[in-house]
This record gives sequence, structure tokens and C-alpha cells, in this order.
Amino acid sequence: MLFILTFFFFYLCMHIFTWIRFSGQLSLGSKTRVIGWLACIFLAISPIAAHLMPAAWPEPLVYVFWQVTFTWLGVIFYLFLFQLAFLVLELLLLPVAGRLGPRSSSGAAGIIIALTVLIVGYGFMEASRPLKVKSYQLYSCKLESNLRVVFVSDVHLGVQKSMQRLQSLKELIQDQDPDLIIFGGDILNDHLEWMQEEAGLLAGLNAGLGKYGVLGNHEFYAGVDASRDFFARAEIELLEDRKKKLNNADISLIGISDPAPHRPFRQHQEQIILELTDNLDPGRFNLLVSHRPWGFDIAGKSGVDLHLAGHTHKGQIFPFHLIVRLKYDHIYGLLQKDHASLIVTCGASSWGPPIRVLAPPEIVRVDILPCVEDNRP
Repeated sequence: MLFILTFFFFYLCMHIFTWIRFSGQLSLGSKTRVIGWLACIFLAISPIAAHLMPAAWPEPLVYVFWQVTFTWLGVIFYLFLFQLAFLVLELLLLPVAGRLGPRSSSGAAGIIIALTVLIVGYGFMEASRPLKVKSYQLYSCKLESNLRVVFVSDVHLGVQKSMQRLQSLKELIQDQDPDLIIFGGDILNDHLEWMQEEAGLLAGLNAGLGKYGVLGNHEFYAGVDASRDFFARAEIELLEDRKKKLNNADISLIGISDPAPHRPFRQHQEQIILELTDNLDPGRFNLLVSHRPWGFDIAGKSGVDLHLAGHTHKGQIFPFHLIVRLKYDHIYGLLQKDHASLIVTCGASSWGPPIRVLAPPEIVRVDILPCVEDNRP
């Protein structure tokens, strides 16, 4: 409830600030301003209303409302950002201009609207492009043969995600010829009662060493029991704060559930990692999976060789990554310290606004090769 109230407060403030600026720039009449204020309240409430829509309502109606609501979330973000930038520019020019000139300029409003339309339009294209495969190659003296891991995170299946997109994702994963498939959380987003076909599609994925996953924060938001049922029907084994030794391979998996039900979040996750990585077998390749990229230093010191994580979306819409960096030390790509590696993916889909700006969707392929004299660390 606290998160919902906080979100509504800041989202409403974004609308209020943006509407005040546009009202002044366009010299709008009092009647239009009142209509705008009512629209601000409705639009600020709309994401909450989308989540409260009854599941019994027709799917096409729910889909249209969600698409409009969360597309607007992306639009208002950029309108707010550009209005804020123009205000800062006006204040900087105030000693020279002697007044806040652009504030009442329809030209400034036009520039802001045009920039927003261009960026959001580009964001739609980037989010809808075919998924790319981000490849990494690592070496380990603990392995006797090559190991190919495909890592998928942040698919956010729900109202806004189509079966066609999921079918393409499945084919791309299978095309990598994986030994091991790992799902890093936030595979689900909402309306799990509509996800029977999606679960069946993922059940058709095959990997020699199996399919495993962890719970992300959105699995908890959507309903943890229903989420567990989805993973069971998708034939993905959940690792909920536990370890598993893989048969016929010198590999140990450590799965960490998202700390969404626990506070403080980071401290809880790091404590669970500390407990699960105590007394790891140093002769096995130890692979840790968590939804959020916390605890890498702890895991590395405890003998984890590879840590896979998602959640950050690489910010999803530029320049939101600057805010994400305030919470996470490493938000994308490969980070290596001593003999440990952390890979954070930007995710296979989008959350909220169906757009991505300078953070194209991806899946991750990691090829881990045995050490030979030429590559021994």
C-alpha cells in the first residue's frame, strides 16, 4: 500500500507540474485548464485502475486500457523531463533575459511535444524489434566440457505481451542449443489466469541439464502461489532460496527468491546469499541466480563462479538508468572480480510503458569453456 500511495503521489506531481507549464506556454483559458486538471487526476490514477480491472472483463478491452495507460506513462515521463529541462534553461538565462521568456512561448511547447513524440515513437520500435542474443565467453578450470547457459529474465507476461512474441522468444532460446536454461524472475507480470497457453509454450523448451528459475518481485505482486503453479505447468523448476547439484555435471545451482516480501530488501537478499553460499564445494562450478543484482561481492568471496541477475532493465527508457544506478552498483553487462563473474541482463521485454530507449531487449548466452594452458586464469 505504501508503494502504491508513493507512486500515485509522484506520478500526480509529474502531471501537475507538466500541466502548469503547458497551460502557461499555450495561454489556455480557464475552462480548458479545469478539464486539464481533471485529466491529470484521471491519468495519475489510471495505472492503479488498470491493475484493479476485474479479470472477467473482456481481454480486448483490458488490453486497450493497459496499452493506452502505460504508453501514457512513457509519454508523461518525457513531457515532464523536457519541461523540467526547459525550466532549468530559463532559470539559467534569467540574468540575461530578465524574465522567464520561454515559459509563455507556444514554440517551447511545440518543441517539447515534438521531441516526446519522436522519442516515444523510437521507443516503440526499439521495444518491438526482434530479440538480440548477448553472448559472453568465460573459462573455468572446474569444468571438463563446454557448458552453454541461456539466461532469460524480465519477460513480464501479462495483458500487454502477445503469444507471437513469446513464440519468437522460445524459438530464439532453442536455437542457441542450450545445455542449461535459466529464468531470472519477472517472467510473469499480471493476469496469470490468462497464462495457460503461455505456460504450455514454455514447457516445450528443452535443455540437456534442465530448466530452472527464480521468483522476481512481479511474481510476488501477481500472486506467488499462482506464479508457482505457472512455473510448474511450464516445467521450470523453481529454486526458492536453495541449492541444487546437477546430475552428471560438476555444477551447483544456487537460486535466490526476490526479497519483495521482506524488508530491508538488500540486507535480506545478501543474508540469504551468505547462508546459501556457506561451505560451497570448491571443486564444483557454482552458479548463483538472483533476480536483483545484489550480493555479488559476498557470493564471490564464498566461492560462486558466476552470478546471473536481471531486474534493472538497464533503465529501460533513457536516462532512467541514472536513477537505477542509485540502487544497484552494476546495472548491465559483465563485471569480473578475481575468479567471479556477474552478468546482468537488461531483460527480454518491457515493464509498464511498451517502449525501450537505448536499452534493446535481449536474452543472454554464456559459453563456459574448460581451462587449457592458453586461457588458464
